Amino acid sequence: SIQLVIPQNQIKRQHDIYIASVSDTHCICARDYYLAIVSTIVETDDPESEIKPGLDLLGPIVEKFISLCDLEEPIEDGCKDQVFISRSYDATSHFGTVCDDVKSIYRRVT
Repeated sequence: SIQLVIPQNQIKRQHDIYIASVSDTHCICARDYYLAIVSTIVETDDPESEIKPGLDLLGPIVEKFISLCDLEEPIEDGCKDQVFISRSYDATSHFGTVCDDVKSIYRRVT
């Protein structure tokens, strides 16, 4: 498996591009194939071109799916009404922001 981050300043963007890949070692796909996810925060009206630097690192692609997801976050912090809502997943492949969100919720709950 791999995890690669293309820094924003190397590709003249405001956000990094993340690449995560797994293989048959993880019983995810057939031998000699890899499953890769390339993600970022969309900055233009052409999302596929924004991930091109990441796609170009993958070599030949057998099949590709492009999908967009909105980033959501709660309006309130939950302290007043005791309803604690997490943020949606972002483009990061290392789950650092998810861990930060969980720790933030824990601090507010306790």
